[in-house]
Amino acid sequence: MTLLFVIIPASLSLVYFCIIIFLRAGLRRLSIPSNTPNNLTFSVVIAAHNEEQNIEKCMTSVLSQTIGLARYEVILVNDRSSDATAKIAGAIAGRYSNVSVITVDQTPPGMSPKKYAVGQGIAAARNEIIVFTDADCVVPATWLETIDRYLDEKTGLVQGITAYEYVPGMNQLFFGLQAVDFLSHGVVAAAAIGAGLPLNSNANNFAFRKKAFDDAQGYGEQAAVVSGDDDLLLQRIWRSGKWRIRYMADNDGKVGTRPTPTLRSLFEQRKRWGSKTVHYRAKQVCLLSSVFLFYTVTAATFCAGFFSPGAFAACGGMLLVKVLGEAVLMIPGARLFGEKRLLKFLALASLIQLPVVLAAVALGVFGRFSWKGKRFSRKSR
Repeated sequence: MTLLFVIIPASLSLVYFCIIIFLRAGLRRLSIPSNTPNNLTFSVVIAAHNEEQNIEKCMTSVLSQTIGLARYEVILVNDRSSDATAKIAGAIAGRYSNVSVITVDQTPPGMSPKKYAVGQGIAAARNEIIVFTDADCVVPATWLETIDRYLDEKTGLVQGITAYEYVPGMNQLFFGLQAVDFLSHGVVAAAAIGAGLPLNSNANNFAFRKKAFDDAQGYGEQAAVVSGDDDLLLQRIWRSGKWRIRYMADNDGKVGTRPTPTLRSLFEQRKRWGSKTVHYRAKQVCLLSSVFLFYTVTAATFCAGFFSPGAFAACGGMLLVKVLGEAVLMIPGARLFGEKRLLKFLALASLIQLPVVLAAVALGVFGRFSWKGKRFSRKSR
């Protein structure tokens, strides 16, 4: 019993806290660019599937940059839309000479729909720097100007901040809990890049050199993985060893997006995110597996407590380590991201996150998830 309820929980708690310290150190090591602009030219690629509600607002923000229109093009990939997305995008393209629209009618068998769509945009891009955002996002006027400062000659990829924007009428607690969870993904992404072991990423605010994409052989064998058009590419470019990866922890480049509207859609999103983790690189899988094992044993000790009350003490200790550990990372992370207001939700979100992560990863990897109104397993068939 000592082994089960003392040694194993204590050992895993120590490993978990060491990972937190490793990531916290990574936050402190994030590089700050010079204020000298690189004067790069950009191709902004936006894949849109049935986004008639959002696409005009998104495109308006992208086309309101502080750099001149001559320095960037916008490629809107109309990905099998059945609503007015194509009509709205076409009208915008008619008003701006730097906007073009590509239509995808069908995804080839064995290809991720999102990867195929953005791949068409990358192939059509005229400029060296490819920038991704999503059709339900709004970018600041200083977005491309800020990315430009981070992309020196040695940098192959830049990941930036994305934050949830409150939707009027949404329950404040529901918004806060998912917003702080979303923030935690961004903070971990930034910390891991700073620590030299890139983990996760977000295509809402993502820029890379076309040369770096080619050096990584694009999406390669991972093109069939439904999700991961961002973090799988991030890890491929990192693994090539030819390019530096940087995190743009700069609020002048922070992108806003909308939270998921319902608990069901939130869980489906988390399953989709969990589904791609088994396709990460070995070092990343090892780190995340350690965290997952810590979560699993925490849940197991809770269940064991109904048969052996001493297990509740072990579970309580592990939960305390989880909450305190996340505070160690998230407090400086929230400050860095300009999201201190969300810290009041951190403790409750930390407790809720544990069973959600366990269920989402298991169901995402071994089951199916909904995305854009369709059902998928982790690989396209």
